[in-house]
Amino acid sequence: MARRVIGTGLNALLQKNTTTAMAADDKRIILAGVADIHSSPFQPRRIFKQEQIDELAASIRERGLVQPLVVRRVNGHFELIAGERRLRAVAALGHKEVKVVVMEATDQEVAEITLIENLQREDLSPLEEAEQYRLLKTRFHMKQEIIAQHVGKSRAVVANTMRLLDLCPDVRELLEAEKITVGHAKVLLQLHNERQQKAAADRVVQRSMTVRQTEKHVRDLLAAPQEEPQDQAEVRERAEAPYGNICRELSRSLSARVEIVPKGKCSGVIEISFAGQNELIRLLEIFGITARP
Repeated sequence: MARRVIGTGLNALLQKNTTTAMAADDKRIILAGVADIHSSPFQPRRIFKQEQIDELAASIRERGLVQPLVVRRVNGHFELIAGERRLRAVAALGHKEVKVVVMEATDQEVAEITLIENLQREDLSPLEEAEQYRLLKTRFHMKQEIIAQHVGKSRAVVANTMRLLDLCPDVRELLEAEKITVGHAKVLLQLHNERQQKAAADRVVQRSMTVRQTEKHVRDLLAAPQEEPQDQAEVRERAEAPYGNICRELSRSLSARVEIVPKGKCSGVIEISFAGQNELIRLLEIFGITARP
């Protein structure tokens, strides 16, 4: 199967729709009422910077709308496929009509196109990108390998981006507000306790910690003893003396909490904690096991 690369989504779909594809013939471009065009439910972007809309509106006022919007017909109205900022700009200018290309597209094609178009412009925040990957996976049952092929990225990049959704809500807010970076967030994902993760993220922000400093802080937290139920305290206490250093080294190597639980004089169990399917897949891949979601 040929690999689809980023940027082919909209062009390929336009070419496939021969009756509506943009060409030299302007008759294929029609005027539609601005009020009749609805935003797509598959639009991954939640944040639109007003200054960018204002700049685009000024350009349209000066030169006109160079590139028509791309829409499809849904339940008696037009649903936007590509051109959200252009639509907002012409609406801000008070235009009643706008040039559009009408095409046929399935929900899955629209979801892919909006993702690809935004990735090309680097408009999406990391969490918006992660949420769109999750939409393609859960609603349209696309495997991560297929998503990766369609957007021109590696499966590891897609998987690691989706892992950002495992952050606790408070830490996701810090990432969305750009108070921490994706690098910080990936390190904080090693902390599976929500309160501990939030506290560590707050510390990162308060102290303006670098990613490297965050890595050290998280390693120290993973190596520190954790509060445990009373009925397990005695077992853990016995394990700490002979196996404590081993647990700490394994935790650092795997970026996950590792514990050794003795079951007898010469036997025991190694426990590796994980949170979420993506984390499990990452750990399995470390051991050379290929897991399919």
